[in-house]
Amino acid sequence: MSISQQPFGEPWIAAYFDEVDRMNPDGLAAWYAEDGRFRFGNSAPVIGKSAIAEVLRGFYGSIASMSHRKTGCWVDGDSGVWEAEVTFGLLDGRSITIPAVSILRTAGGKVTDFRLVMDAAPLFASPSS
Repeated sequence: MSISQQPFGEPWIAAYFDEVDRMNPDGLAAWYAEDGRFRFGNSAPVIGKSAIAEVLRGFYGSIASMSHRKTGCWVDGDSGVWEAEVTFGLLDGRSITIPAVSILRTAGGKVTDFRLVMDAAPLFASPSS
């Protein structure tokens, strides 16, 4: 069964974040509605599958790996909140874990609005001497 045929809920959200962790921008963009919105922190929203894939391509190119460990999940109808500790492998070989919260809104099995709240500053900070 394709993900769009599965009912929205915690397993659907978990599968979405498995896709996030694969770091395949086009694969993740396929989860979005054609006019889906993606917003990272206080950045301007990115609208549309191709624009989302382009932003993800840039972000994924700045890290070596990522993995989400769920610490909470709440679902209400076609919306959900995913709380996680996200471990990033950095290009210099270091690893860092940052808490994050994501809000997903869906329609017809596709993400229509995604919002990520996370302090990304540690990802780009210089290593301590």
